[in-house]
Amino acid sequence: MSICLLVIPIALGMRAVMGEKKFNEWVESNTMRMATNFKDEQDLLQTVKGAGHDAEPWGEMYKTHIDKELWFFWEKHEGKWQANFSKSDDMNKIKTFFRDLQRSANRQILYVEPQATKIEPKIEGTLPTIYTDKELLEETLLKYGAQKKLYRKNRTLICELEGFTLEFRQKEPGVPYELSFTGYKDTRAVYDAMRQLDEGYRSAVQEHTYMNVKKKLEEKKLTVENEEIMEDNSIVLTVAI
Repeated sequence: MSICLLVIPIALGMRAVMGEKKFNEWVESNTMRMATNFKDEQDLLQTVKGAGHDAEPWGEMYKTHIDKELWFFWEKHEGKWQANFSKSDDMNKIKTFFRDLQRSANRQILYVEPQATKIEPKIEGTLPTIYTDKELLEETLLKYGAQKKLYRKNRTLICELEGFTLEFRQKEPGVPYELSFTGYKDTRAVYDAMRQLDEGYRSAVQEHTYMNVKKKLEEKKLTVENEEIMEDNSIVLTVAI
């Protein structure tokens, strides 16, 4: 017979966990939109590329890099092209970008200049997660460099990771933890950290399941004749009976 340990679909992503509406509302609350007076799509592309920047097509939008770490999307909204940034993006870089863009085009492009004083650098928020096992969550956090761990009431884990303070709270055993985070980095750094944790947690769950199955097989004195890792990372154990 064969026993197939399928990869447990843990890393569903925040969109799937939060739901489409709540996810979009969360993204919108962290977005800073800057309206421009580009006449049309061709005017936008010629101006941006003429200033030495890229404008990669992304569906109905265009993606432009200010540098290797900072990029944003151009999106047409209510007949006008606008630049969409995260509220945590570096305002000095953004202002310099538009200043250079307008100098290259020899005209005003933004309707309103962004004001750095209106942007709060501290990032904080709350997100649902798919983590249910305290030990595996702690193991994954330690693997990815978490520091300053402590528990409160046995179901709260606080640590620092990638410049953020993360607080995982579980209302009752078996229920997914809720994550509260605070930090001063770009909001996208939270996405990156969560993607890494999802992957690490998924691997930890699969390994834990794999070891438990092998232990039970040994207890029943069954011999594993073959192990095969499939393309989807599931594991097939062929057991002699």
